Amino acid sequence: MSRAVRTLLVACICWLVPGTATAAAMPAPLQQGIRHLAALQGFSCDFEQTLTFSDGSARHYTGLLDVRRPARFRWQYFKPYAQLYVSDGHGIWHYEPDLMQAEHLKSLDAVDPMVMRLLDGRVHAADIHLLANESQGLHPDVHRYKVRVGEGPQLWLGLRADGTLVYLESVDALGNRNRITLGSLSAIAPAAEVFSFSPPPGVDVVTDPQPSSNGVAR
Repeated sequence: MSRAVRTLLVACICWLVPGTATAAAMPAPLQQGIRHLAALQGFSCDFEQTLTFSDGSARHYTGLLDVRRPARFRWQYFKPYAQLYVSDGHGIWHYEPDLMQAEHLKSLDAVDPMVMRLLDGRVHAADIHLLANESQGLHPDVHRYKVRVGEGPQLWLGLRADGTLVYLESVDALGNRNRITLGSLSAIAPAAEVFSFSPPPGVDVVTDPQPSSNGVAR
């Protein structure tokens, strides 16, 4: 997997310190956003992803995201190069057409991030611990909240006043910051076949590679 996606998938697995705020103490936009995601059977949207490294350099990605409960997702990257991550809930395919290579993870255990649980509605308002409201001085239309889910690392959520999720942001142990901004969201659940994948003829297939703890840059 590329560093951009591996950072998001792996850095959000192990959550360290429990929070103290309850769902009742959360601001309305945060409660509304979590409840809205939990009520959806699936959605589609375009996205922009920025991975900012601790040395100040950055990489930018754009693509399409499809999510369907339970645990199915399809991340299709267009820029800066084509690549695809797709899961039918039982495994993950990573396909890079320019390299004619696909890798298959049979188990989701190593890459079942809280971010995906949040996006596909498996996280509820009662699971969220509010650490800080960082909205002051930022864009007036977007509220920024620092949260934990369960016993994991911190995550930043940007939401509009009506609860619409604008972005998710995480920081890994090396100080690399990963932000995914969502746009043009359709609340219609994608068809189940969207999450199936078969390697095209001639593609080199790698099965069950050992995941790295911090990803490997392409």
